[in-house]
Amino acid sequence: MGYRMNLQDIEISFGAMQWILTSAIGVYSWLIGRQAASAKELLDLRTRLTTLEAQVHGVPSKDELLSLAGDLKGVRAELHGMREALQANARSVERVNDYLLGNERRA
Repeated sequence: MGYRMNLQDIEISFGAMQWILTSAIGVYSWLIGRQAASAKELLDLRTRLTTLEAQVHGVPSKDELLSLAGDLKGVRAELHGMREALQANARSVERVNDYLLGNERRA
């Protein structure tokens, strides 16, 4: 006896094929969406990296910072010397002022 396909068997086969095709399209769409998200993330990372490289390009090097620190120490020493000189001048001005005020009272 041979197997004869009837209309009900064809409908079941058509339903199964429709389910398989829909599933395959769903999986394909998911994979494509995932690749698109990965490509977008990669583009975002490249953009961030380019921005970071541009910002780091302007940052001084270690040698430049050490040189600047040395220059600041020199400026600090000069300011300390100027402060001492100004204090000495201030004391001299006070003495002259006291002398002048003392002579004014006597006159």
